Amino acid sequence: MHETADAELLRRCRSGDERAYRELVTRYQRQVYTLAFRMVRSGEDAEDVTQETFVRVFRSLARYDPARPFAAWIHTIAARLSIDLIRRRKNRPLSMTLGGTEGEDERTLDIADPGLGPDEVVSHGEEERNTGALIDSLPPHYRVVVMMRHQQDFSYEEIAEALKLPLGTVKARIHRAREILKKRLEGTT
Repeated sequence: MHETADAELLRRCRSGDERAYRELVTRYQRQVYTLAFRMVRSGEDAEDVTQETFVRVFRSLARYDPARPFAAWIHTIAARLSIDLIRRRKNRPLSMTLGGTEGEDERTLDIADPGLGPDEVVSHGEEERNTGALIDSLPPHYRVVVMMRHQQDFSYEEIAEALKLPLGTVKARIHRAREILKKRLEGTT
């Protein structure tokens, strides 16, 4: 049902129907934002990723393969943009100006941005907070497959297709991510 409705919306978008564009954004904006937020752990960055995701979707509608589920396609775009942002953030220096005394020049010190601290992760309830923090601590290539599998309910095959990875790689990453999470859980109890 949802895929049929998506196909009709996409057909209308391709014909330039602005109402269809708005409907598509309304239908997927929350899901895309949630995925992006879980990946980048910043509301502002998640909003940027969400906006860029829809820009890319609308620019690429002519190349979209209707044989693929639209939800998987849009989540793939969001996941890749999130991973790109995380990579850029790691390489982005944080500038600090060190003020000099009178007669001295100010100096700028560049240090690597360590990312967000645990106090900036928004969650509800102790268990959800712990689970979210554990998932957030996974490397991005593990985090994205876990989120797609367990939060977006994608099948292994859909994840493989969406991320353009071999099925065995998806299964291995999910297995490895679960092992990491299990070890971390055992270490905290």
